[in-house]
Amino acid sequence: MRSLIVNLLLVVAVFALALVALGSGMGGVEIGIWFFAQLAAITFVVLRYVRQRRLS
Repeated sequence: MRSLIVNLLLVVAVFALALVALGSGMGGVEIGIWFFAQLAAITFVVLRYVRQRRLS
């Protein structure tokens, strides 16, 4: 099982790469959607980590 830090870094790296790839074509609405998608992904990673820790 990977640590929480590694999983969070992976999520941030993937979203950062997507932002760089799409950066100049994104407006305010797209950046807002991107931000909330990243927030949801981080929340999912943390909740999954907490559930796995509780089971073991």
